[in-house]
Amino acid sequence: MTQALEAHTAPRPEGAAALMFAAHRVGLGITSRIAPAIARRWATHLFCTPPRHPHPDVEKDWIARGESFEVTARRARVAAWRWGGARTRRVLLVHGWGGRGTQLHAFIQPLLDAGYEVIAFDAPAHGFSESRYASMLHFAQAIQAVADSVGGVHGVIAHSLGGAATNLALARGWIKAVRVVTIAAPTDFDAYSRYFARQMNVSDKVRDAMQKHLERRLGFTWKDLEGGLLATRHATPALIIHDRGDKEVPFSAAERIAAHWQGSLLLPTEKLGHRRILRDAVVVARSVEFMSTHQRISDCLPRGAAA
Repeated sequence: MTQALEAHTAPRPEGAAALMFAAHRVGLGITSRIAPAIARRWATHLFCTPPRHPHPDVEKDWIARGESFEVTARRARVAAWRWGGARTRRVLLVHGWGGRGTQLHAFIQPLLDAGYEVIAFDAPAHGFSESRYASMLHFAQAIQAVADSVGGVHGVIAHSLGGAATNLALARGWIKAVRVVTIAAPTDFDAYSRYFARQMNVSDKVRDAMQKHLERRLGFTWKDLEGGLLATRHATPALIIHDRGDKEVPFSAAERIAAHWQGSLLLPTEKLGHRRILRDAVVVARSVEFMSTHQRISDCLPRGAAA
């Protein structure tokens, strides 16, 4: 897993973003050598600040059609929406780093048609929600706050970091669910921080200081957040979906989670990448089918596969 993640090279930003990236990279490289304490604060700020992207028109339409509400997580206001009225079974949609709740809009209508109420939210420091910073813990505590505010959820469908945060929330008993679907969820945050440090020209000494600072500030060690370890602590039936060609989170992450998550099923996809997978009709259909408690796991497999 670590080798696969470290081998990945993300596309570099363009235009003004490229200039900002270059400025941070040069500045952090110099500051890491002459003022490591300042570099640690600078690197921590960048590491915990997600990009905010505007909601496209299709998501604005779903927001307009939903009932908006707010919860508080880590003393920050979290924007949330619900569709489908007061139905007894609810499914929570959880986006990933830099995403938005309505980024999973392709799942909303199929879930409504299947008789579920659908809940979505913008994680702290994302979309319409407050907070300057975010982390996996921020995500997990927002999941708990939203689920508690609606009276609990039947299931969760979560993408990328949202999937890792759902794994954490389940492992710590912060939420309960009958079924869970994770899509392109990462496992190894130590490897990601090393990747971040190389990309931003941060020294190993500064990266280690950043990690220790965040562990003290958030109250966990990064080893505690490893996806396989978390998965051993619960047995909620889960559908683990991941594309073999995902360039942001390697497929080996899904294999590790599935190997340690009792009652899980791994569903590989091809040529869908990290984000287009959220709009794939087969992925949506399998996820919605899996939510039904009467559905057998074998019914959710692609044709010809074995449980």
